[in-house]
Amino acid sequence: MKSLTLGVVPIKRGGTNMEEAVEQKELILKKVYELCPAPVRLVDMEGVLENGILWSYDQLAAAEDTLRAEGVDALFLPHCDFGCEEVVGRLGSMMGLPVLLWGNRDPFPVPGHRDRDTLCGTLASTKCLQRYGVPFSYIVNSDVESAKFAKGFTDFCAVANVVKAARRMRILQVGSRPQPFLSVIYNEDELLHRFGIEVTPWSSTAVVQDVQKVLSERADEVEQGVKEYAAKVCCDQMSPEAQRTQQAIRIAIQDKVKATDSDGVAVECWSMMPRALGVGACQVIGMLSDLGIPAACETDVLGAITAVLLKAATLDQQPLFFADITVRQADEDNTGLLWHCGPFPCSLQHPGSKPWIAPGGQGNFELKNGPITIARFDMLDGKYNLFSGEGEGVDGPAKGGTYVWFKVDNWEEWEEKIVFGPYIHHVAGAYGNYSQILTEACKYIKGLDPDPMRPVKKTLG
Repeated sequence: MKSLTLGVVPIKRGGTNMEEAVEQKELILKKVYELCPAPVRLVDMEGVLENGILWSYDQLAAAEDTLRAEGVDALFLPHCDFGCEEVVGRLGSMMGLPVLLWGNRDPFPVPGHRDRDTLCGTLASTKCLQRYGVPFSYIVNSDVESAKFAKGFTDFCAVANVVKAARRMRILQVGSRPQPFLSVIYNEDELLHRFGIEVTPWSSTAVVQDVQKVLSERADEVEQGVKEYAAKVCCDQMSPEAQRTQQAIRIAIQDKVKATDSDGVAVECWSMMPRALGVGACQVIGMLSDLGIPAACETDVLGAITAVLLKAATLDQQPLFFADITVRQADEDNTGLLWHCGPFPCSLQHPGSKPWIAPGGQGNFELKNGPITIARFDMLDGKYNLFSGEGEGVDGPAKGGTYVWFKVDNWEEWEEKIVFGPYIHHVAGAYGNYSQILTEACKYIKGLDPDPMRPVKKTLG
């Protein structure tokens, strides 16, 4: 399913050569349709504006009507020549959406021929957007066939996807907060008032009743889940009853996510599930992540929000894992352990690790090596920050539960940042590099301050 709609509105200057502008527009549209990530739908101005290009005030109404009717989530305003800063500023102000600016790099000048002056015009447009108070993203003046443009365009799609996720988020809270976990408390009123993030509570009693109903009324579906999961993970240490209960918990949560139109889940996995149902929800959280539902342990609502944002930064293409930062590696100063008792998604397992499930429902396996971004959405005294940092999953000593050794450039600086951020030991993790995307998205999310571990570029690409 397409998750993001991007409006592409090519810009030219009134009075410049239309034939050359159309030629540039065709080059740009061809390339962006080639680059367009699978979850993204493009809406251009073909059939809406003359030659599919915007250059004057009297075209703005038609452009706005189409963009709103198509439900676009962000705008890309490529300059086909110098462009028109007036219509750029006005359209950006009217739509109130993330905006990307870029212009195709001019060739060598031809004596006696007027250049397109694309860079000149984009610089004027950026100033005009700032005068209108419109935040925007920017790719350095570069060739349409360059790697810089390709990365900048796809990264902006991810940025816009994070903003969209933040603006319509709903979190399902499964059970109440475990008493010892004071560090995960949050302000529900502030989340709703400031960010429009809605938390839907699902009481412990109702959770248990719904799981028992699945067990009694949907036995065939439960057994199918048991069979499919046992084909991927060794479940020999779990009793048949525990395996069925585990799948019933997964089905009940999936149903509730759909019924409440939730984007993420914070699960009281720590005490309620084992006591009431005889099995923990640890690997259920991993199953949900593999099914595309970001989930956090220990009723960590802010952690679930983090997971939703980080998943959006991957354009909803990567499963997330939710971890504790637990120990430093004894003989490697810049490596720490991202661990939890068993909730990581099995799709991220290390090729050399054979996943198995403990009797209580906890996964046991190592995650694969590779680049990892960890993030944390957190607050204190009404101030909200989004931390992000990039490191590498590496081989290390074996550990029970689910884990990955995380190597960074300077662990002591990372630890200081987390301690005084202020953040906690819980982070969401994803394979890939997403710190710049998360940081860039914050400029469009009022009241959320970016806090990258290392400075990121202001330009995309």
